[in-house]
Amino acid sequence: MRVPRLLSLALLSLLVCPLFGSSQELGPAFLGEPDAARISALRTQKIAEVTKGRGGRSLAFKITLADGTRGYFKPKQTFSAAHWYSEVAAYYLDRELGLDRVPPTTGRTFDWSELESAAGRDERVSELGTDKDGAIKGAFIWWIPESLKRVRMGRKWERWVRVQKSLPITPYQRPVDYRSDLNRRPGVREATDPNRPVAQAPDTEGRPAELSDLIVFDYLTQNVDRWGGDFTNVRSRGASGPLIYMDNGAGFWLGEQRLGLMEARLKALQRFRRSTIEAVRALDIERFKALLASDPLAPVLNEKQLDGLRQRRDAVLEHVDAMLARFGETRVFAW
Repeated sequence: MRVPRLLSLALLSLLVCPLFGSSQELGPAFLGEPDAARISALRTQKIAEVTKGRGGRSLAFKITLADGTRGYFKPKQTFSAAHWYSEVAAYYLDRELGLDRVPPTTGRTFDWSELESAAGRDERVSELGTDKDGAIKGAFIWWIPESLKRVRMGRKWERWVRVQKSLPITPYQRPVDYRSDLNRRPGVREATDPNRPVAQAPDTEGRPAELSDLIVFDYLTQNVDRWGGDFTNVRSRGASGPLIYMDNGAGFWLGEQRLGLMEARLKALQRFRRSTIEAVRALDIERFKALLASDPLAPVLNEKQLDGLRQRRDAVLEHVDAMLARFGETRVFAW
């Protein structure tokens, strides 16, 4: 009876962790909620209803599936800050690091005829990357049912994640505003609204650690589109709830792998969660590549993008080591 027992245990392990086959014993999860059923639905269920997404520069679709699962489909398109592959790669990287803040996400292909009526006469249709056979691929993201609230932190909030005082010019703003502030002449009003109240205490005790993790994660993914616009892309699951890593499409660029703005954001960060940095140290790029290979639209990233991630991982660790040498473990590993 020994062989059947071993077989049954093997089958059970496949059921518990059907997606990644990683070291996470209970399988990947979003804020402690298992991904498996949600990912399965996003990959296999048929469309029941489609509406055009609201807000944002890129064209996307809110889709209800036959089993009631809802998702947000971000198709392949030419708009430079809407990389479907970045959304997908960010999900796998989040799970590999054990942060568990990116909503369940998978690559999926739909037939354009299923989405066309919802798009209507939207001018952005011309930007979509529809194949000759009418298929269109993209990132399909599980729709979080709860209200997502903006985390409104105020000016100079970055002192929460620094050993030293706030910076004269913060890199945690829109790229165009950051460049404007760097080049600002004396007497010219700064791009960041000086009328916005200065940040006081964070809304939750754990928020600074969450923000530090987010900055590290965005640096690894090259996501330039996080800050600005009154923190539109910095949201929590309910008021004072856990931070959600949403809108990850402006990352994993095909060109330069070390962007000046992202370097400034990393260097401004001086306080870290110890467990997060340990996870970054343990990040194996080849293992991550194998995770990406499990996605229906693999390969998700090319070798240049994977090497860029390797470079940025090493840069994070080099920066943390420099902060440790300068300020000591107690002040740098604040959480």
